Amino acid sequence: MQTIVDWSFTLLDIVCMTACSVYLVFLLPRSEKSTGRKKMPRIVRAAVWVGFALMTVMIPTVWRDDSVTMITLTLYYVLIGYLLYHMDKVGILYQVCFMLCMYATQVIAIFTAVKLREMYSLEYRTYAYMVVVLKESLLIAVTFVFRALIRKRYMTVQPRFQIRGMILVPVISMILIFMFMIGSDVFLLRFGYEWLIVYCVLILVINLYSLYFWYDVSKTQELKHKLELMRQQNELTHQFYADLESNYAKSRKVIHDIRNHLQMLEQSQKLAESQSYVADMHQLLNALGMTYYTDNRMLNIILNDKLRLLNQEQFYCSLRGVSLDFLSEMDTTTIFANLLDNALEAGNGNASFRLELRGEQIQDFCVIKMSNTANGTYTPGKSSKTGHEGIGLENVRNAVEKYHGEMQTGQKGNVFSVTLLFPDSSGLSN
Repeated sequence: MQTIVDWSFTLLDIVCMTACSVYLVFLLPRSEKSTGRKKMPRIVRAAVWVGFALMTVMIPTVWRDDSVTMITLTLYYVLIGYLLYHMDKVGILYQVCFMLCMYATQVIAIFTAVKLREMYSLEYRTYAYMVVVLKESLLIAVTFVFRALIRKRYMTVQPRFQIRGMILVPVISMILIFMFMIGSDVFLLRFGYEWLIVYCVLILVINLYSLYFWYDVSKTQELKHKLELMRQQNELTHQFYADLESNYAKSRKVIHDIRNHLQMLEQSQKLAESQSYVADMHQLLNALGMTYYTDNRMLNIILNDKLRLLNQEQFYCSLRGVSLDFLSEMDTTTIFANLLDNALEAGNGNASFRLELRGEQIQDFCVIKMSNTANGTYTPGKSSKTGHEGIGLENVRNAVEKYHGEMQTGQKGNVFSVTLLFPDSSGLSN
């Protein structure tokens, strides 16, 4: 009977350790590379994890060296996770940290049981059972801590952000535990083994906090990279409209000359059949020219470029009498190019699409409202083309807030609207 109990605790130790290791790997988000791969047969995955479970028993039995055991298990565990599951550098970091925590919990459990054995004069068998229970209880608790970290603060690594330095933290921590256990015999005999427990707990806290802090550093790097891309996009868009303005200026000169020639041709050729041809030519030249929707030069270029994609009955624009000169050309491009792009994306291929752009001067405020028909339901804060809120909307909000303005979005039925409100204190003229 005693043998059955011994084997039960041994089996509990192996199963719990393997189950926690498997659970952590399943918690890690999959990268694009892993989702695109052919799914590995379940029997192969099961065999790999059985091998991991056997290694947790066989390696300590054969070598009786903690450093060999942890290095071998960590390498094997990382390879399982990376090759068969997540294929993500961040996943490797979490796996290495988890293996450090697993080793630290074992050390804490063993020396806590030693202390309790000395205090209460426990039998060796009871001590062994206590080690298993403490070890697996601590491991389960650590696994749930990792679950909370992964779900709330898991960071996808950006191409420009290096993760190698962060992996050194758990690796060096594991080395420090080995060195402390090897070189601190006199210290522990004099002051007690509870200091080893304190040391391991501190190492655990440092590593978990490092993971928590690393998320903030990673997020900051991602935001910097995103802002840089936004800045480059805005510059390219502004340059595009500057070039477009230059092309319009050249076109106006050519159109002016051709129109003079047509008038001379119309005067010299009074033939009836030529009248319709000349009228068609005038209409074509009018189409090539620029329509004046607003007095703002850059906004007028943007509107001519975007609204040419719509039929005359699909849009209504009323911005006359509204001064937007307080906006820089870059911000004018950022705000209106992004809003119009999102609106046109929502109406792509929709014959019933309608777009309205209105501007009003209301006392000390300049109000710009753009509304358009859209398929789907708009969800605030969601960066998606459904409901036409595109990625550029964040750019628009940042540009508006530079002038102490506000941006409001909403949807009634199938009509999505964006309202921009600029105060007079931004430099707006009455």
